[in-house]
Amino acid sequence: MTQMETVFALSSAMSAEIACFEAYLAAQRSFSESLVARDWAALQIAMGIQDELARAIAEKEAERAEAFEALRAQTGCEAGGMYRVALLVPEPERSELTDLYRRLKLAAMRAKFENASVRDYAAGNRDLLHAVLEELFPEKKHTMYGRSGRTVQPGLDAVLLNTAL
Repeated sequence: MTQMETVFALSSAMSAEIACFEAYLAAQRSFSESLVARDWAALQIAMGIQDELARAIAEKEAERAEAFEALRAQTGCEAGGMYRVALLVPEPERSELTDLYRRLKLAAMRAKFENASVRDYAAGNRDLLHAVLEELFPEKKHTMYGRSGRTVQPGLDAVLLNTAL
């Protein structure tokens, strides 16, 4: 594979990854809207779409990493990031690579910010609901319930927490 073919493969991989990130951002917005509207069916669908897109992003990222390593080997640049390798590529392709890389980084940052926004919204609602329930039912504070829904006395048993919640 020639250097120009490798540059083309890297450009294609980055363009595909950017497209996946943009689709992921749209799915995140749909997820956020469903969460705010408390539309649980739409929320479930949005989660499934996000899961598929996350897999697609990982796949495109692997393709991009492979093409980048091939270009790094062809240019003889042993260490360094995208910008250092791009300096060793002729000019029209160099600008394209750096622009695509910049767009890719921005898309990844937007996805990260959108995730943080949804996480903060959910945490705020959880804390508000907890405070309201604690204020309305102070006698229920620190009450534990078993699987049947009945009150149980907390023992010294180990507690397993699901960190996904």
